[in-house]
Amino acid sequence: MRSEPTRKELLISIRSFLEDLNLEVFPNAKKHIDTLKNINETDDSKINEIVQFINDDLISNLTGHNRFYAFVARNSLQIIQREINLINGYEEKEIIRLEKLLNEKGDIKDLNKILCKRISDKELDRDDNELKDHLIRTTMAKLSIDQPNYSGYLKAINDGYSQD
Repeated sequence: MRSEPTRKELLISIRSFLEDLNLEVFPNAKKHIDTLKNINETDDSKINEIVQFINDDLISNLTGHNRFYAFVARNSLQIIQREINLINGYEEKEIIRLEKLLNEKGDIKDLNKILCKRISDKELDRDDNELKDHLIRTTMAKLSIDQPNYSGYLKAINDGYSQD
């Protein structure tokens, strides 16, 4: 669902952040650097270990920019975890909705390009209930991965909007 950066790019960036730390002060970082060099991006348990290390060792002991980067690294890893657990079902449902809405077959990227073009060309009415439903469901799915604590998302769930 997210177009940039990829999971792999996020993991490389987090590894780079850990490599820049003083390994004498944070000797456990070496283990997690090695893990990130070889990690299968869908290995939820290894990602969880790194999140725990960042929470337990880094955030409480770093200051300034490095502390900020530790929060970014942790949050990025948590997004990856949510993606691992949720993305396939969401993308399958999005494709089904798009194929029905557009009366076309294709992958998610191509279908979304067609959707954007049809909206831009006014071939699809912005007030169409099926379009609105699709956009709401897609937005809710993306928020559940990227920003699950966002107040607008939580309000929408409370108001009964679908989470898929």
